[in-house]
Amino acid sequence: MNWFITPITAASFALACAQSVMAAEPVQFGGEVQQEKLVALSSILAAPEHYLDQEVTVQGTIAAVCEKMHCWMRFETTEQQPSFRIKVRDGDMVFPLSAKGKTAYATGTLQPWPGSDEVRYQLVPTAVVIDAGE
Repeated sequence: MNWFITPITAASFALACAQSVMAAEPVQFGGEVQQEKLVALSSILAAPEHYLDQEVTVQGTIAAVCEKMHCWMRFETTEQQPSFRIKVRDGDMVFPLSAKGKTAYATGTLQPWPGSDEVRYQLVPTAVVIDAGE
């Protein structure tokens, strides 16, 4: 009898896992992401002065997450573009380390990234959504 129950149990477990992955919901922080304000990250990095202190929405693939306070996420950029991050005050939003490699949308205000000799920019968000898939 055990030879019959074990494969059925394994198949049921696999099906349950697949359904939970397919039903995964995006993770949302803050308010609603404003898709109508979506600006390509490449456009912002090409002419950041046009977007400084304005509310915009950006989309990007998460390259890194702060491992200490989970207070920032860095988006992937090309070698020719400066780094770009989403940064909150410690504790305002806690970004999961599992977000690396996933797509995120963030609405907020574009500001210079302080504390560096290199010119870089960051978005101080009021809303962030991290896609669950991928």
